[in-house]
Amino acid sequence: MADILTTVSTAINLATRLREIGKNIEDAEFKNLLADLSLELADAKLKIADLVSENASLKEKLNEVTSATGERCPSCNNRTFKIISTRPHPTFGDLGAKEREYKCSTCGFEESKLVDP
Repeated sequence: MADILTTVSTAINLATRLREIGKNIEDAEFKNLLADLSLELADAKLKIADLVSENASLKEKLNEVTSATGERCPSCNNRTFKIISTRPHPTFGDLGAKEREYKCSTCGFEESKLVDP
């Protein structure tokens, strides 16, 4: 991506130099085309900068999801399903059974699971 930005910057510099040279030329069509080229190149540079920023943001989100270490969420299938609480099961707690509450930090899905002793 940096190569593209460098290329567009170089093209803008060339267009600026052409504009300077064009000051000596009286051809109005040449000057108009040169001005249009400069505007298009500047617009392209802004769009590329936005794409670079969006790409960095998406890479960060992808890294968060792929590096997660929790269980797979039954809803979204990401490894962001984590235990948020554990307590004795209301019915079988006297026998050692526990009830665990899980919540996915990606999609918000919640579920309780019975854990045998």
